[in-house]
Amino acid sequence: AMFLGDYSEAVGVMLFYRVGEYLQERAVGSSRRSVSELMSLRPEAVHVKKAGAVDDVPPSEVLPGSLIEVRPGERVPLDGVVTGGCSVLDTSAMTGESLPVEAGSGSSVLAGYINGQGVLEVRTERDWRHSALARVQELVEAASGRKSPLEGRLSSFSRIYTPLVISIAALVFLLYPLVTGGSWADGLFRALVLLVISCPCALVLSIPLGFFAGIGRAARQGILLKGSNYLDALRKVKTVVFDKTGTLTEGVFSVDEVLPRDGVSPEELLYWAAHAELSASHPLGRSIVKAYEGTLFPDRVAELVEVTGGGVSARVEGRPVLVGKKSFLQEAGVRTEEGEDRGVTVYAALDGILLGCLRLSDRVKPGAERAVRKLRELGVSNLVMLTGDSSSAGTEVGLKLGMDEVFCGLMPAGKLEHVRRLKPETGLLAFVGDGMNDAPSLAAVDIGIAMGGVGSDTALQAADVVVMKGDPLAVPLGMM
Repeated sequence: AMFLGDYSEAVGVMLFYRVGEYLQERAVGSSRRSVSELMSLRPEAVHVKKAGAVDDVPPSEVLPGSLIEVRPGERVPLDGVVTGGCSVLDTSAMTGESLPVEAGSGSSVLAGYINGQGVLEVRTERDWRHSALARVQELVEAASGRKSPLEGRLSSFSRIYTPLVISIAALVFLLYPLVTGGSWADGLFRALVLLVISCPCALVLSIPLGFFAGIGRAARQGILLKGSNYLDALRKVKTVVFDKTGTLTEGVFSVDEVLPRDGVSPEELLYWAAHAELSASHPLGRSIVKAYEGTLFPDRVAELVEVTGGGVSARVEGRPVLVGKKSFLQEAGVRTEEGEDRGVTVYAALDGILLGCLRLSDRVKPGAERAVRKLRELGVSNLVMLTGDSSSAGTEVGLKLGMDEVFCGLMPAGKLEHVRRLKPETGLLAFVGDGMNDAPSLAAVDIGIAMGGVGSDTALQAADVVVMKGDPLAVPLGMM
């Protein structure tokens, strides 16, 4: 355009390009700032015990064989073995296991587990560079390096349109003098005019404007995109892989069934079990207390003893009550029914006689079933669930939601392996997760979607799309 002397056209083209790029960068930058604000920084100090004193030391400086202290609510900083204390650990971020795990002397723990109660004394077995957390970070970096970049719609269009227009302009320059008998200068002039008029200024401005509006609308609905290309790519997804705990389920157990023995009412069974668990710290105990709809009387409970990995014993209204695993009651001399338990089952006994049992399960999120139906309607042909949970718990949730395939008992490397195997021949693959154990898979797939409301900072960094409220229904919403 400048060669032809049409300076206003040249300035206009460059201005349209810059405005379009600015709007697109502004929309993406807004999403990235929101993701940064969502991430919480955790303390990076390890409580190392030396000569009776406790010093706070950076994880990178703690040597194998050191004795460390993990306090309630803290994340285990290094892999090791418990040498003192007992507690209940939340391992869902690393393994995906929704059920809390009891830990006592001799129990192995991995970096990333969350200590729920009590102070643990841990003898470290590996330094920070070789810990479970560090290995997850290495998997994320390796997966990110192997990930194919996704093109935006304008890039895909220009890859075909640009060489096509230049080829036509070259033909005009070469054929015009031969066909019309005109001069080569006229041929060059007409070829340059073709290049100027074929410049898609409206397209250059309208596509970034469309992305700007789309990313802004998604952000208002709590869906943050780290790049405009992911907005377009979401429409091409044909396979969606879900993590279970924290993604499709809430990671919080609730009482599904109350199964009293003959002659015992469900209200009576819940009354004694809830009072025995009233002051217990185990998450299952809190779920039982929540399930009881009657009035609770703390003054009627005495002599509460909590046995890690077993259950609780207490005196309620002066009568002995036991609540816990079948083996815990059997060791106390209570006769229970034979047979294998389904899911998570808690037994209760009064005066040494079995009252019945309670079945608990990880509660499915309200929007999970609707999300699966919507994805089917949008043309997603394959829905898969991966989980670190046991086979019985994972399969039950998968069947309830109508998943095509369910794979259970997977660690981070196992999830990554399955994700790579599930890559469809046509269309794109999306993975939806929330924990650190999901981060390698989030980084490896075409589109990684992290649940921001409950997700770890590692998962948020590895993902391409962040769902702020942690609602699975937002996944099909982002594809519409």
